[in-house]
Amino acid sequence: MLGNYKGLLDLVDEIKKCEDVGSTVAALALFFVCIDTMAFLSMPADKTKQGRSEFIAWVDRYLKADPSQEYQYRGIDVYAARCGLLHAFSAEADLHRNDSSIYVFLYDDGGSHRVDNNHVPKVAIIGTASFLNDLVIAVQTFLVDCVNDAELRGLVGSRLSKVYQMIPLSNGTSSPG
Repeated sequence: MLGNYKGLLDLVDEIKKCEDVGSTVAALALFFVCIDTMAFLSMPADKTKQGRSEFIAWVDRYLKADPSQEYQYRGIDVYAARCGLLHAFSAEADLHRNDSSIYVFLYDDGGSHRVDNNHVPKVAIIGTASFLNDLVIAVQTFLVDCVNDAELRGLVGSRLSKVYQMIPLSNGTSSPG
């Protein structure tokens, strides 16, 4: 059954590859792309385009930090971090400037998340190793839900063909053109 989700598993593998070679910013960018993809796949049936609310809902449902972590994910914080990184290659986004309760994410290569509330806006120092591990667990949990929930499986199944698929080319094969 999980073979149907190969494109999603390939995306997670790409994130892991980036992390393994020290390409942290690339891994983070793909992290946010991955959540955007999950939000697209799981958005309500009557929608054709995912947005902020779908992204936040997916994060709030699936992305969980270990309970021992000082910072626990909130969908709005993760969405603001996404906007900052993907739209301006910045830690801050318009959301931060408009709402000081939204955490700005700073990243380190450690495993723990810490909070610094002495700044405005507030700062969460995100351990990228944990962040990426938490995403892998979130995607796995989502896929289990897809297998077990007929309605979600139908939504996702109806949209999977739109997810980018890697098609390996063997040596000696000409490229399409």
